[in-house]
Amino acid sequence: MRSQLTRGVFRQLLSHEGLTFHCPTKASLIQRHRHQASPSLLHHAPRRTLFGFSQKPPRVPKDPDLVPGFSKIVDLGVMHNINARPPPAPELVTAWRAFIDYKLTRKEPINRLQARYLQRTFQHLQKIRGAVEEDGRLTAQDLMRGRTAFLIMPNDKKDLHNAMAKEFYESLISLAEGEAVRKGAMKHFIKGLTMTGGSLEARKFLMEHYNEWEAEEEGEEPEKKNWAIHRLWNWILEGFAREDNEEELLRSFQMAEQRGIFYTTEIKRTMAMFFASKDDVKATKEWFTKPTPHQPRPPLASTMSAILKFCIRNNEVEWSRTIFRELLESNPKKDHWDVVLQWAAGAMGKGVEDVERMIQVMIRHNKDDESIRPDIVTINGLVELAMSLKDPYLAERYIALGLKSGIQPDSRTYILQMNYRVDAGDLTGAQAAYEALQSEEVLNNEDLPAINKYIRALCAARNDYYDRITSIISDLEERHKKLEADTVSVLSMMYLRRGEIDEADDLLQTQAYHYTADERQRLLNALISFCLDRNTSTVRAWDAYCITRDILDELSVKERTILMNEFFARGRSDMACHIFGHMRQHPLPDRRPVLDTYIQCFLGIASLRDREHLDMVHNMLKMDSTVEPNTKLYNSLILAYTECEDADRALEFWEDITNSTEGPSYKSLEIVFRACGRKPFGDKVARRIWNKMRSMEIEVTKEVFASYIAALAGQGKFEEARDMVGVGEKELAIKVDVNLLGTFYNALPGQNRKDLVEEWAKETYPDAWTDLEKLGQKKQKEGHRLFKMPKREMTA
Repeated sequence: MRSQLTRGVFRQLLSHEGLTFHCPTKASLIQRHRHQASPSLLHHAPRRTLFGFSQKPPRVPKDPDLVPGFSKIVDLGVMHNINARPPPAPELVTAWRAFIDYKLTRKEPINRLQARYLQRTFQHLQKIRGAVEEDGRLTAQDLMRGRTAFLIMPNDKKDLHNAMAKEFYESLISLAEGEAVRKGAMKHFIKGLTMTGGSLEARKFLMEHYNEWEAEEEGEEPEKKNWAIHRLWNWILEGFAREDNEEELLRSFQMAEQRGIFYTTEIKRTMAMFFASKDDVKATKEWFTKPTPHQPRPPLASTMSAILKFCIRNNEVEWSRTIFRELLESNPKKDHWDVVLQWAAGAMGKGVEDVERMIQVMIRHNKDDESIRPDIVTINGLVELAMSLKDPYLAERYIALGLKSGIQPDSRTYILQMNYRVDAGDLTGAQAAYEALQSEEVLNNEDLPAINKYIRALCAARNDYYDRITSIISDLEERHKKLEADTVSVLSMMYLRRGEIDEADDLLQTQAYHYTADERQRLLNALISFCLDRNTSTVRAWDAYCITRDILDELSVKERTILMNEFFARGRSDMACHIFGHMRQHPLPDRRPVLDTYIQCFLGIASLRDREHLDMVHNMLKMDSTVEPNTKLYNSLILAYTECEDADRALEFWEDITNSTEGPSYKSLEIVFRACGRKPFGDKVARRIWNKMRSMEIEVTKEVFASYIAALAGQGKFEEARDMVGVGEKELAIKVDVNLLGTFYNALPGQNRKDLVEEWAKETYPDAWTDLEKLGQKKQKEGHRLFKMPKREMTA
């Protein structure tokens, strides 16, 4: 049996609070709430078969998929927030090691959500370190492995990674045994800071400990003396380049030069690629042509590749001709030859046949060096160039060129093929590339972006590729690979539209807990949009809401209110009020309903005249000490009770309004007159309010005046209401229009009185009555007729 506690814990990943306790709901509304009801209660009773074993076994829903050890790490956060005893230290240490091992083995980054819980666990274990046995402490080896795992950067905010770099450094320094460990901690600290937006701090740290580095290298040859520090300086330069901080990048280079750091091919790559990415022609040429005196060798192949793309973007063909000729004269290595071929094809406009001839020249000029031969890396580079030129046909020709030369495609080739075929809309070709990819060895999940892109294309296609999609998803499940958030989003929509709620639920259960907060928000937005789409049936919209609440519980009050109002608009007050109840019972204060939420709920109840849920929500309000009623709230209550045929109760809130500091608004007057029209002998209350308004010389709006007329008419006071219309026209300068006459007519009980209005209005206000007749009438069950007036807005 699945643990209710664990499942509740999973739902708090975003909120790091205590468990969520849900209000009881009707079985018809919670068919997807597996955590609230046994699956056997949500389906029809099983029927016995002839042999017993011929019946299909019941479906077992999938549990949330978490990284090993993460459940225990989350438990610590939950226990902390409910002031309960934390898990034993040895269990936390075991969980920490399992989590870090998993991440390092898969080379998978730790996202910000996971980093938050790991940081809390780390701080807890370090705090109690002196009070626990050896098996409850993180060793120096644990810290170094954790430090390495945190250096794999996520596509997310890196503030917590920055903080953990500092915590790891301080802890390792305190545990350091030997100079080598201490030096290693300092180097990794600098690297961690530069990779997480802390390059300024890293430079400051390096300068504070500079004498130690120089002392270590004393006695070295001049060209080698600063080699160890050179790497640290290059990390700092790369950090400022990542942060797009040109001013500090240049300042850091000057500081490095002043301390004897020589210009190397690695620093050239950092500086030239930074300015090339900004398309700064002058600076790019300056840094690229700057000599490297202690490294008389060509620029790195990666530098040449970036410069080639820069030249193509900025039409620097002549300059590229100069630098690549110099490269050819330097007896280039294989990786440089690959870039030279791309230059010939991309910048010089050489065709496939010309590239083939250049390959033969490369082989002849290096006939004694077997390492300089075209291979699949060469072909893949040309294919990538064709893709950058948005020419899929050229990419196919380069692959054919490779086959002609006996060069077989590898996994990278098929990945590229999938990408450009999907871009070209060739889904059949992409499927062929995908199938060929299955027989290739793939390292570091390089195929996942292309496969995700292909799945999204299949989902967006006009044809039904459902079987193909499910086959690919099954393959990925067997490989235990994760899908991208955008892919899960489109897959969820596909499942929901097909009514396959179980599949959508399982997909999100196994994928959603691995995403960053931003990625989870994108999933949320997709599910909310599905619920708000009027092409979505109400049942499926409710299923989507239940899945959302179950797995993506970080739904804000605003988002929950939007969904609540959507179900009110669909005529399902029960569903809308259940959403309100879920908010009201949420353990987190920022997920509970606020004043405006109550107002919106009461207005929705008023629109559907649901007395049962009105009483329920009103009782919740009475017990909610965080909400201070105001005039708008009382207005919504008057509306709700009036529409639920309890005008006596509604008018009690008018007393609350008049006794409050805020007092009534014009909307309050409209609403209270509406209640007076429904209350037996309500005309007495209406006159009292009207007379008080007149004595206080309050300006009367046409909306308030029409409501007062409706209040009198609602009590059958035709003559009085008719005379008041004349008073309004003469004394209050209120023009008699379609809205006033229509309100007067519709409010009167009985067709006889309505006929009197018609006779009077035709004679007194013929133009307005003619316009009113254009709206048309509808006959009621009781026999009287009503004009098709615009529906009154339920606003407070």
